[in-house]
Amino acid sequence: MDADNTATSQLRQRVLRTLSFREPDLCPYYIWIDPEMEGPLARHYGDSDFRKTIIQDHVVMAEIRALEHPLGGTLYRDDFGVIIRKGNIPHVEQPALSEPDLGGYRFPELSSEKHLGHIGPWAAENVERYRIVNLVEMFSERTWFIRGFEESMTDFYLNQRFMEELLDGLLAVCLDTLEALLQRFGDRIDAVGMTEDAGSEQSMILGPDLWRRMIKPRLAQIYRRIRKAGKKGYFHSCGHIRPIVPDLIDIGVDMIQPLQPEAMDIFELKREFGRDLCLVGGISTQKTLPFGTPQDVIREIDRCLGEMAAGGGYILAPAKPLLPGVPLANAVALIDRFVSQNGGPR
Repeated sequence: MDADNTATSQLRQRVLRTLSFREPDLCPYYIWIDPEMEGPLARHYGDSDFRKTIIQDHVVMAEIRALEHPLGGTLYRDDFGVIIRKGNIPHVEQPALSEPDLGGYRFPELSSEKHLGHIGPWAAENVERYRIVNLVEMFSERTWFIRGFEESMTDFYLNQRFMEELLDGLLAVCLDTLEALLQRFGDRIDAVGMTEDAGSEQSMILGPDLWRRMIKPRLAQIYRRIRKAGKKGYFHSCGHIRPIVPDLIDIGVDMIQPLQPEAMDIFELKREFGRDLCLVGGISTQKTLPFGTPQDVIREIDRCLGEMAAGGGYILAPAKPLLPGVPLANAVALIDRFVSQNGGPR
């Protein structure tokens, strides 16, 4: 059990308040930072531990994912039997299934100590923060790895019986992993999420009707178990997912992230769903942060604080990490504005 002091910490309390659609004294936030940016930022602040002394992330996240088994060089085979080449974006060298046939295929078990053992120390280290555990690339995204992206897209239309069986197998993996997580660490986490990239920059990857028929009923089972355990349901998807936002609310999702403003009108989402969903993210990491000025960064943050954070239901964050292409002055402007929020506690 947590030794969570005498009361819920101020950082967690702000998140809990905004999740109940009440406006806290300061908008809760977190900041993703690419490792290559940490050195320049540490030198700027004159503090190698600036992630703890300057930034007070209200939300922290941990991941559970398939393990990597090295094959030499940059290649590895993961628990699902997929051969992947490491890089800035992992590349599937060889899918696990060359044909739409599950004959002889065994789904992995992802609830061992090797898969879950890091959650305990992480939860203890972050007892004052709101803790979210994400099941990464385990469900609908995993079909792209097991069959290859183009093949899986074809299977969704031409080999639907196979795809139903594949999704059912992946659902069982998710539910088994979720059950083990909740049994071992349920008293030390606040929310559980799924990484389920469903959108490209301009549209959904699967059409909304097909997503509702193939994906939604199975995701609903996962979020039903999360809610039964008294945890909040977190949903990560990049890109344009506006057509299915009502469906996510319907199946019990409480929080969606990262809100890419290049792909969706985040202010319209706030107006339409701001009393049903906590919205997380929204600061442009494709345009404003790499190509704007510090003043542009501050203006974008201030608009989010003024409109997205009004009435609660919003967690301030960049849509993606602060990457090496972001000018240092822009990264510093974001951090300083997040932390101070026009004179708030630092």
